[in-house]
Amino acid sequence: MPSKLNEPTTRLTLVDVDTHPIFQRLWGKEGFERLNEENISEFERTPGLALVVFADNPTTFKESIDMAVIAPEIAKVFAGRIASKGFTDPAVGRAIASRLGLTRLPAVGFFRNGEFLGALQGLKTWEEYVQGLVEIGGRTTPPKRTIAINAN
Repeated sequence: MPSKLNEPTTRLTLVDVDTHPIFQRLWGKEGFERLNEENISEFERTPGLALVVFADNPTTFKESIDMAVIAPEIAKVFAGRIASKGFTDPAVGRAIASRLGLTRLPAVGFFRNGEFLGALQGLKTWEEYVQGLVEIGGRTTPPKRTIAINAN
């Protein structure tokens, strides 16, 4: 069972995405749109292929910081093919991702003209990112979504 951190340690481990240099670079120099509940619908309808990264609270899920570093490199691979790139505000990333059927964050995927084409969930190797995202980005229709029903 994890122990509760004392107050000074809690302050030291807190990641504030509004001031953290990695996130500032992501939403500034790297040109990722900061996606939230107010602008996600508009982003989804971007004409063409739109790269999207779903992140969680980086204080408790450090993989979100890793993804903030990896995302610009992924965008470079698809430069010239993507019309836009977005990274969810970690405060709402899980809620947005869950509406699309994603269960593991961070996740990276594509929208095309309002259709969610799919995503890779969890951290991957570089080869898995490239191969998986090439396949997802090449889809012309979204994958069929299934719902599991348990009969008791």
